[in-house]
Amino acid sequence: MRKDLYILQYEADGLGCPHHLALEMTPPQWEWSAYEPNPMSVPINNTYSAKITDGEIDRIDFDMYGTNTKYVSTAFLDVCKEHDVTFRAIPLDLRLPDGSKPEKDYSIFLPGDIVALLDADKSIAEVERVVETGETMMSVLVPNTPVYSKITKFVAKDIALPHLFLCAEVFSLVCTADFLHTASGRGLRGLKFTPLDDSYIYDPWADW
Repeated sequence: MRKDLYILQYEADGLGCPHHLALEMTPPQWEWSAYEPNPMSVPINNTYSAKITDGEIDRIDFDMYGTNTKYVSTAFLDVCKEHDVTFRAIPLDLRLPDGSKPEKDYSIFLPGDIVALLDADKSIAEVERVVETGETMMSVLVPNTPVYSKITKFVAKDIALPHLFLCAEVFSLVCTADFLHTASGRGLRGLKFTPLDDSYIYDPWADW
């Protein structure tokens, strides 16, 4: 089993990396999907801006924020470029509640590589079912890939991988140890790296 892969998520600290960022977006709708299968080919004609509406937030300095949609700094994009990561970055004019700009410049981040990573034969997982038919629900991101309701043992395929990509089975960014070491060495903030190994459990319904 590969031992050099990590789930990459946002980690709040309340000091520049808020637990929640309430935003007023302009325009309010994206021109792409939350999980966009073909980000490089989507026509993007609008200019995007966002204002933080929580008056208690007077500073931010995260380098990545968000769950479905990721907002990233120029420093994060620089790490991606150094590791030849395929991505699309849509500039975002992000403003603090008083209208001022934070110290860092931000973009909306769309990963360019989506990978079906799970080795179904070696893993322990439960597939999602279509309610009306009972058939296995299939991913809209990667052809011939099931949607999983729970994964209790995740074994990754032994395949060549980019250094950062969206994992189709868990709808999360996954990175290599090389990406982790570069990002950590630069002191990028707001990044949490969870080993994608036998101890990792994917259970999206656990908190419902």
